[in-house]
Amino acid sequence: MVPNHLRATPEQLAGPSTDVRIVYDRVASSYDHFRELWLRIAGADAERAMLADVVPLLHPATRVLDAGCGTGAMSRQMLASCPQIGLTMLDLSPEMLARTADLPGTRLEGSMLELPFADGSFDLAVSAWVIETVTDPQLAVTELLRVLAPGGRLVYTFCSLPDGWFSRAGSALLRAGVEHGFAGEFLDEEHTPWHDCGSSHRRRFRGGLTTEIALGTCCTVGPGVLPTAADPTERSTGSRP
Repeated sequence: MVPNHLRATPEQLAGPSTDVRIVYDRVASSYDHFRELWLRIAGADAERAMLADVVPLLHPATRVLDAGCGTGAMSRQMLASCPQIGLTMLDLSPEMLARTADLPGTRLEGSMLELPFADGSFDLAVSAWVIETVTDPQLAVTELLRVLAPGGRLVYTFCSLPDGWFSRAGSALLRAGVEHGFAGEFLDEEHTPWHDCGSSHRRRFRGGLTTEIALGTCCTVGPGVLPTAADPTERSTGSRP
């Protein structure tokens, strides 16, 4: 069964909507509590991997985009590591974005599918638990790569479809609860936007339930670039399901 603390609340279920902005405006007041629980149950390994990739890249004046910043959890961790970064926070939900008001940086309401930035605007882009909520994950990642300056890095985490029928069956109710309450979809291989090369890596955790990816500006996830199967060693990374 889905744990009670991961069940969708009446606030989340009121007036079902496919509009992600409406969904996250509704859950903004309780999102931090859910996020903490999600990390405890499933997402902590992927987020630790993300921070391990991100923190060494943070220096004074590094131009950082937190895309789908939510209530600012990832931004807070980056600022704690290097308070002098040039931080821009973007989110589709004004209610979520309002909860970053205490953080130094620029705040913009906008969509990851059409980022309101010129090419090459950032040295680093991060996106935690967001691309699975957009209608076109490939376009979202393409946009994030577009706004990187030469030599820039993109690092993102997302919910992914677990490997094998046993892991899928065992996580079915958890996945249904997350998808119903938070307008997301656990991405399968076919819909995972990434590029396998010497400048990239993909790490899967919890039997494939969560994924962390890092890409360089040489990478592309456009039409005709097919994802490759995860390396078997990647599948065993992190905690067991």
